[in-house]
Amino acid sequence: MMGRRGMMALLSGGLASVLSGCGRPRVRLRYRLTLEVETPSGVRTGSSVLECTLYGPSMIPLPGDIGGSGNIGEAPTVDLGGGRFLFAVLADPLYRRDLFSIVSKVLAYPELRLGPSDEGTMERMKRAAETRSFAVLLRQNYPMLVTFADVNNPSSIAEVSPDNLAGSFGAGYSLKRITFEAVDEKTPLTTGFQERFPAIANHRGVFRTRPPTVPRDQDLDAILGASSFFTGAAK
Repeated sequence: MMGRRGMMALLSGGLASVLSGCGRPRVRLRYRLTLEVETPSGVRTGSSVLECTLYGPSMIPLPGDIGGSGNIGEAPTVDLGGGRFLFAVLADPLYRRDLFSIVSKVLAYPELRLGPSDEGTMERMKRAAETRSFAVLLRQNYPMLVTFADVNNPSSIAEVSPDNLAGSFGAGYSLKRITFEAVDEKTPLTTGFQERFPAIANHRGVFRTRPPTVPRDQDLDAILGASSFFTGAAK
């Protein structure tokens, strides 16, 4: 069992704090996720500053308490011109590509040197903030990408293959890379999604009804909703 001194060491550092009233360690990390897209007119980029939080178990043992995690912010968006946009959603409907999980995997990249392979994400998050870690995402760690034929019509959503942007946008379009960068904790979260895309932001429920004969994991874009694009409050 971890002693008081060991727990205090775990909580050391500017980003670690104890939640009021429950003695729960918490680490926050602000980061910038950037999409770079090759287009016929040159490279276009879009980024978003988000924040992920990791909660440890309570210092007062509770049944089944293993901690938790969360992510707030807005989906990184690339304006490709002509009313066309590429979005990296915060989480796919099956939560196989949610941004917190992606960040956790990125922080384990050996080249970042944020700790041994058996060390936890909480320590890596603190070190990433201290060193302003930067990494290019591996293909297997890409978030779900989508677009809308018409951003004023949420039902026109369609998933975009990272390996075939040309199939969605035409010849000359390709995904160059996706990057992660830890930023200062005082860096403002990206805002403005609701003003830029009111039809998407204000839509209730899923964007499109999925035919009952289509398996859930074969029509993921149909069951996305507004919360896939922005969540939490900017601070």
